[in-house]
Amino acid sequence: MRHYYSVLDDKRISRHIKPANMSFFKTPFVRMLPAQVLDVHATADAEFTDWLPLSTSQPLLSDPMKRIIELYNTQARFKQVYLVNRELSRQELYWIPSVPSVDGISEQTEFYAHDQTLKHLVLDSQKLKEHHFFRLSGVREPYFIVSLEAAESLLRRSLSGFQLQKLEIL
Repeated sequence: MRHYYSVLDDKRISRHIKPANMSFFKTPFVRMLPAQVLDVHATADAEFTDWLPLSTSQPLLSDPMKRIIELYNTQARFKQVYLVNRELSRQELYWIPSVPSVDGISEQTEFYAHDQTLKHLVLDSQKLKEHHFFRLSGVREPYFIVSLEAAESLLRRSLSGFQLQKLEIL
């Protein structure tokens, strides 16, 4: 049985990067231009990590991370986003992903009754089969899931900005 991990923002990193305009993240992926510029405010010591969660539902991926993810999910689509900090004359290439959702939730998953948020996530191995990087469907929170193989590939390259949490699977 394959192991799976949830990709979480690394809360130990103080990024100090703020988008000048958050409406960028409200635009549906299909309506986004193939390449865009997003002005950001950042301090001189800001870390432009490989997994960059500028919004709660949509992380940005560095170019090395995007190249790995697209190997593990050929259906994922990406659009270029240039993060530009005009005060520091700094520009970084990132990618905004559109990752297909997979219904991989087991019947043993528990939700809170008052708002239907996840209480205890259990994945169903039969539903996941050959998936290596995907969004979890059927939940309110944005969950990005990677297989053990994809997780090892990300970790071997010392990519930053994320933590992995092992998930229970049946």
